[in-house]
Amino acid sequence: MGWHVLSSTYFDFGRFERESKADTLPHHLLPKIAERLNAKITQPSVDDVRTVDRMLSRIYARPEHWALARKMCRQLKPGDAVYTAGSDAGVPLALLCALRRKKVSFAINFADPSRSRTKAVGWLLAFTSIKLIAFVTTDYQAKLLNKSFGRRLYAVHVVEGQTDCNFFRPLEDKPTNTPPLIASCGVERRDYRTMATALADSDIEAMVCFASPNQTSKTKFTLPEVTPDNFTFELLEFIELRTLYQKADVVVLPLLKNRYSAGLTTLFEAIACGAPIVVSESPGIIQRLIDEGVVLGVPPGDHGAMRAAVDKILADPVAAAKRAEAAREVVLDRYSATTFVNLLDGILTDFTAAMVES
Repeated sequence: MGWHVLSSTYFDFGRFERESKADTLPHHLLPKIAERLNAKITQPSVDDVRTVDRMLSRIYARPEHWALARKMCRQLKPGDAVYTAGSDAGVPLALLCALRRKKVSFAINFADPSRSRTKAVGWLLAFTSIKLIAFVTTDYQAKLLNKSFGRRLYAVHVVEGQTDCNFFRPLEDKPTNTPPLIASCGVERRDYRTMATALADSDIEAMVCFASPNQTSKTKFTLPEVTPDNFTFELLEFIELRTLYQKADVVVLPLLKNRYSAGLTTLFEAIACGAPIVVSESPGIIQRLIDEGVVLGVPPGDHGAMRAAVDKILADPVAAAKRAEAAREVVLDRYSATTFVNLLDGILTDFTAAMVES
């Protein structure tokens, strides 16, 4: 049984390796997973796209993912297994393998199983002989997948995310900011309109790194109709983003109502850098951290509660620092990249053994 690893988005992994050693980029996790599986990473390319791929992308994913699926389907041998970083790369290949009756197993990460297209392809795969394990970040997502994919799901594993805690780390001497610095980051399900309403016309400086590697025309977010004078939206390099987290008096993660733990990447990065956190309430990890008292939660869309939470942190920096340190200990213990890779390796090793026996 040989493993293959697929990336959903093209990355220059050589650059990540070089710059992570220079401490200017975090490590990318996919090469570490591929190394554990003794597998090669194959990535999508728009250069391989044909007309048929554009047609199939109306069903699911993007044209380059179907081009990748066509390429991989020719290469896979009976008994092989495929790990994919996202369902957009994994599902097209699983469908093609099912159509051609290839006995291939899959391990696929699903970001948002509530989408109608994911439910539809799950229904299609439920009638095939494909063996599939799925990774999600919340129990709610696991229930959705089990309902959509039915008996064809060998297992669903709730794996709650990770961050590179070596790259994202606190400053030894945090500066005193005048005015106070409030930071945020990301695009998916962000509610910057509420954040702007909460913090406009106040004696603070707000800086937002408005960037996401997976942003599409369907990505949902809000922006203020008029950007307040004290707000800045910028595109930052990783090292600049780390510095922003490290220096921030508060990192605010304003989220639209969602059920799939949007914002975890930003949350873990900021916590690892020692920043006090204000976050919109969401199920899963975020609510758990709120309940544990290590971050401050506010109802989605409630600008008054958001402002009050920020003011609470600014009014008592000693208590805020203690909360931030407790949050960082949680991330180091549960959500580091090393913990994530070890957990994933164990799950995939067990899956390999089960597939060999079957």
